[in-house]
Amino acid sequence: MPTTRKRPRRLGLARVSGSSMSPTLDAGDTLLVLHGARPRVGAVVVVTLPADVRGTPRPIAVKRLTSVRPDGALWVSSDGTGTDSRQLGHLTPGALLAVALLRLPRWRPPRPPRLLRRAAQS
Repeated sequence: MPTTRKRPRRLGLARVSGSSMSPTLDAGDTLLVLHGARPRVGAVVVVTLPADVRGTPRPIAVKRLTSVRPDGALWVSSDGTGTDSRQLGHLTPGALLAVALLRLPRWRPPRPPRLLRRAAQS
């Protein structure tokens, strides 16, 4: 009986850079992602984009999964303007790195305590 090995699922973090997913995500947002998950259409995913025409690698990208063909090829879109499947065509199934689960709140350093009353003047 043949066995199929699934990729192990593990959590990770992804940092958004650029504005291609604006207004949904902004540069600097941090996402909790699940590697090895099976995405649903409409999910935000982390993918590897193919190299450009000169062979220069493109960075890893955060995009929205718009459709999946029966052969597993992925069609991804930017929520704003950016490089996506409209320019690149379908991505191979191996281009999928992770599925975003949620956006983490931005950390803000605590404010120093405010004095509630002024010290008595001498």
